[in-house]
Amino acid sequence: MNPLRLPRIVLLLAMTLLAGAAGAADPARTLLVEVRDIPAKEQAKGGRFDYSDYNRGALLSIVRSTAQLLATRAEFEGLQHAGFHATVLMESPEVLTLYKRAYYGPTLKLPPVYHSYDQIVARADELVREHPERIARVPIGETTQFHRPIYAYRISSDARHPQDKPGVLFDGCHHSDEVVGAEIVLTLLQKLVLDYGRDPEVTAWVDRCEIYLVPVVNVDGHDIVTSGRDPRWRKNARDVNGDGVTGVFPEGVDVNRGYDFNWAMGGSDRPEKDNYRGQYPFSEAENRAMRHLLELKPFLLSVSYHSQGEVIYYPWSWGGQGAPDDALLREIAGEVAGKIRTMDGQATYAVSPGGPSSQSYAWLYGRKGVFDFIIETGKGTHLFAPEDVPGIIAANLEGVRALMARTTGPGLAVHVTDAATGRPLAAQVWLPRIENETVDRRTTEAAFGHYWRQLRPGNYEVIISRPGYQTAVFHDLAVAAGNWTKLEASLQPEGAAR
Repeated sequence: MNPLRLPRIVLLLAMTLLAGAAGAADPARTLLVEVRDIPAKEQAKGGRFDYSDYNRGALLSIVRSTAQLLATRAEFEGLQHAGFHATVLMESPEVLTLYKRAYYGPTLKLPPVYHSYDQIVARADELVREHPERIARVPIGETTQFHRPIYAYRISSDARHPQDKPGVLFDGCHHSDEVVGAEIVLTLLQKLVLDYGRDPEVTAWVDRCEIYLVPVVNVDGHDIVTSGRDPRWRKNARDVNGDGVTGVFPEGVDVNRGYDFNWAMGGSDRPEKDNYRGQYPFSEAENRAMRHLLELKPFLLSVSYHSQGEVIYYPWSWGGQGAPDDALLREIAGEVAGKIRTMDGQATYAVSPGGPSSQSYAWLYGRKGVFDFIIETGKGTHLFAPEDVPGIIAANLEGVRALMARTTGPGLAVHVTDAATGRPLAAQVWLPRIENETVDRRTTEAAFGHYWRQLRPGNYEVIISRPGYQTAVFHDLAVAAGNWTKLEASLQPEGAAR
């Protein structure tokens, strides 16, 4: 079939079908239609089956050249007349029913390959009981609407106590409909606990690092999706209009637009939009829970799992400029992406700088100094068929291996103490040749005085300071290839003899 040779009226009909505006579907579209064997050029950017995460008024998904979309009877017949292999999967005047059929499958219920939050917590708590030395549950906050607990899980060689080790964070489900992220984090959690002592690679990770996992950030929204109420739900469950009724699409706040780095530049200020950012930064308890976690533990590296696109976003492209660590961020993202196979098995994930505003990775890097990456898992939908889920998880665990390889360095392992007492200090560590005013200054961890900083091998200037102490300056400090280069800095109190 060559769509370019079709009669103009047929082309216009097909194009109209796929041009639905963002938001609720046209109520006249009462058919759920499946279209198979869609040519690659029609799936490419600008094509008539170009899938957009935020435009589900008509085109709902497109996976391996098969699309599902909402259509009127005339639009369906137009597709058939144009030569597309189109069939009706369901007809219903209830739009939500059509969405359930499209995303949940023929049963209209979430496939059992996915877990509810209660199931995730129950499994993690079982591991806590069986392996208390390896995994600990850490409450970090609660949800905005229903005040359900949000948990992080700490995994280390002695999880019963915070450790003086580099931190690594994995989280899922900032967006509640992107449920495969929770499955990746849950699978990783089990692997870290159960394979310790059996798999040398996993054992090395856990001995070397303190790893935190937050399987579900957006617990209330995740429950709306996994309970079978609404597979479209992306935001949290906040009763935005205050009418006392929750779970009415599209209420809620986009949790991944609520962080306080360039907050006003990100998302939308319109409550009906999918990316509504809330009334002010950290207005949502889910964001405050993640902020609290960063107060408990600084992180060297972190990953937030989303869907879809098979791409890794790193900080950032801002006014045509990259982040201060652009080259290294891009390098690490490329290493991780190069290990994650796409669903079709023909390639690996792409990499791209993201924007600088209001999302977790911009905040974690810009405010906290964490090399954070958003991994958009899978392609063509946000709720994948049961047969696709194991492959997506396995592919992304290969990306974890690449990321964890970076926890050995190279870079600086800075340790700051009080020269008079030997006590660890929270101090500012500034690399003026790299870090400009687009990012906050980085600090050592108060409890241990440590700060691990990814760097390429080379010579650096390092300035370490704290109010009440004499500033320490290190010129042309050589960072070696391979493992961490250690830097011990004992700060003299102000007034002490030099």
